[in-house]
Amino acid sequence: MKWSSYKQRSCKATDAHRPVAHPLRSLAALAACLVLSGLAAELLSSCIRRPLEVYYFDKARLILHVDWMSHFGQRPNGMTVCIYDEGGLLYESRSMNEIDSVQLQLPVGRYRVIVFNEDVDAFASFGFQDIGSFDHFRTVARPNNSRRMTPTSWDYGTRYTWEPDERLGAAVDSFEVTQQMLDSQDPNFTSYHNRNRVNDWRKNDTYHIYDTILPLQTMLHMRIHVNGMENMYHMEVNLSGMADGCSMAHTWRNTSETTVFYDSDRWGYYFDGDASKHGWVYIDIPTWGEPHGQELQETRDSLQNVLRMNFTLRDKEKTEKFFLFNTGHLIEYREPQANPAMLTKPDVLRHLYLEINREIPLLPDVPPDQEMGAGFNANVDPWEYGGEVDLGTF
Repeated sequence: MKWSSYKQRSCKATDAHRPVAHPLRSLAALAACLVLSGLAAELLSSCIRRPLEVYYFDKARLILHVDWMSHFGQRPNGMTVCIYDEGGLLYESRSMNEIDSVQLQLPVGRYRVIVFNEDVDAFASFGFQDIGSFDHFRTVARPNNSRRMTPTSWDYGTRYTWEPDERLGAAVDSFEVTQQMLDSQDPNFTSYHNRNRVNDWRKNDTYHIYDTILPLQTMLHMRIHVNGMENMYHMEVNLSGMADGCSMAHTWRNTSETTVFYDSDRWGYYFDGDASKHGWVYIDIPTWGEPHGQELQETRDSLQNVLRMNFTLRDKEKTEKFFLFNTGHLIEYREPQANPAMLTKPDVLRHLYLEINREIPLLPDVPPDQEMGAGFNANVDPWEYGGEVDLGTF
């Protein structure tokens, strides 16, 4: 309930006229009086103003504080706060300024909240679905149509989606507003008379909620040993069986699967030695992780994730060599090796690792195409001197 006190500005409308004796003139004067009465009523109604002072008795004051730095590592350009009650989405706030806290006024009830960086229209590589439902609100990868295929392509007919290379973090919480909370607070006063006045949010009269943002993407680290790597000119890779998004509320990965394409310019390489023909290709890439229900490595089938690699060799004919690996049983979740402090962090912060160290892929020795300057010499950038470069077309 709320009550308001009204303060209205009085307005006067006058009309001075002389009465006349002639009947026709009397009728004209009467008509003029009616017109002026209508105008006066309109003028008076235009002077009515909205309440100048409002007191809210039925809503508790809360401040939601957001920690971006502990796990997400950076302050975003904006944030979105979604409040849900039993009926679904109750309140949605998008802010591009205040991103560390938000003030809320809520009646008695139970609530759940989802906070995430930016807003639902800010991401190019993925979108959002079912924002009105707490349990079904999720991200979905957008289609990647940049790969141009021909009927002779090694991946002809494959449907790709973009990897989530734009960072997304979220905090999920639940809380209850009780009648006792309302009774312990003074009525919230809002003044429309003074537009520059800020509501009086007293520290001892406001309830505070603290939440920490966790990243929703999962980093995938792939390292593949390539025998005869010096014979490589170009490489294309895809990986199937990864989730195509995640639940915002539960951090579960979607059960639907997708295939992601990784071109040569996304990889790095290094040789086993300065005189070696063999070496490693590697990539660190964000993903949505393994689909929900496939998180445990020991229960995952090898066919769950299939890695396909197509190498173009450095010879004049640009010979292609294709390799396929069933890697579902090889991909594992573990704490990032580069940061031992992450060992105590939540499971959602774990990374995925895939390493293939076998006799294959084996690239045959081929003469380089001298006209194109294809191929490379391992001595040009020896690995022991930190010579790791992007694996582009060389």
